[in-house]
Amino acid sequence: MAYHILLVDDVLLNRKVVKVALSALPDVAFLEAADGVNALEYIHSQTIDLVILDLIMPGALAGFDVLRQIKASVLYKHIPVIVYSAVSDTASIKQALELGAYDYFIKPLKPLELQTILPEKVRDALQTTEKKADHPIELRQAWEQPAKVRDQVVIGCVTSEEAASIKFLNARKAELKGKLKKLIDMDKEELYCTLYDMLVQEMGEVSTACEQWWDEKFEKYQWDNIVGDEIEVDYESGQVLVKNIAPEDKEDTAK
Repeated sequence: MAYHILLVDDVLLNRKVVKVALSALPDVAFLEAADGVNALEYIHSQTIDLVILDLIMPGALAGFDVLRQIKASVLYKHIPVIVYSAVSDTASIKQALELGAYDYFIKPLKPLELQTILPEKVRDALQTTEKKADHPIELRQAWEQPAKVRDQVVIGCVTSEEAASIKFLNARKAELKGKLKKLIDMDKEELYCTLYDMLVQEMGEVSTACEQWWDEKFEKYQWDNIVGDEIEVDYESGQVLVKNIAPEDKEDTAK
């Protein structure tokens, strides 16, 4: 079994030092990330067996943010995280361990410590990833599924109407994206004609939708008595406003 260790540190030299220290471990492959965002991208897209994490990094996500997100995830909280950082205050060490860090090392370690203590801790941490029986049944089932399926977690539900709406919008988005691709290779005259047709079609769709909406409301609220008058909606209050047409104006209109 090949183990995948993710090294998260913005300093290239620090990552190289750890790789050399762990090079004697059998069946180990390394992935490297220089910031928290890149680290989470690897975790979401790759099979990671262990994370060795620095705390102070540039960008939107610091080490504590990465640790917090890993341990808050049903799919990834089983991944052991060893913090290897120059941050040495007791409060930070306590916080990292309370968030779920497997262990905490303060750098720089002495050469002998790099060659013995760190590899031993890594070996012990990797063995925990093999103990699937210790994980909840839902996590074991997700873990045993293909990677693409394993990345999907149910976080809530929507109504059937909402599902239909988002399905329509996604289909419309894909349709417009396809049309945009076609525009790239068109000459100017062909482009103008195509855009004109698209706008006419869009205007027709909107007009039809508006007419259907009003037809449904006329039938529901029995507004037949105001057909022919100018109608608008107050969007804040929802009131339907009717502009009464004077009798003489109606007669002129009829003529």
